[in-house]
Amino acid sequence: MENVLKLMKALSDETKLRIMFLLLEEELCVCELESVLGMEQSRISHALRVLRESGLISERRQAKWMFYKAADLPLALKAYLTEEAETDPRSKGDRIAASELLSSDKPRSKRCPLRDKD
Repeated sequence: MENVLKLMKALSDETKLRIMFLLLEEELCVCELESVLGMEQSRISHALRVLRESGLISERRQAKWMFYKAADLPLALKAYLTEEAETDPRSKGDRIAASELLSSDKPRSKRCPLRDKD
């Protein structure tokens, strides 16, 4: 029962759902999520921590950057979340913004304002 409660808590607000919907499709770092969602880093980091602790997302370190993506989820859960993401207008806007950001001619390592401070 504890795992189900963690899962439900992790998906209990719009910020975490918007992040989860994006990470179902693409691996993103915090600054990319900031840019796409227009939210502060602290809010995104908190949501990522909750999603990670619930087992919904995984992380990968590359140099000093941490990238997040959806974890290997049960097929039924992934299908449900994907369907919801595809029918939600706000999620559609987020996916378009992420696609535009990731299709930039700029190398990915140079897209984030935080990365330019190296």
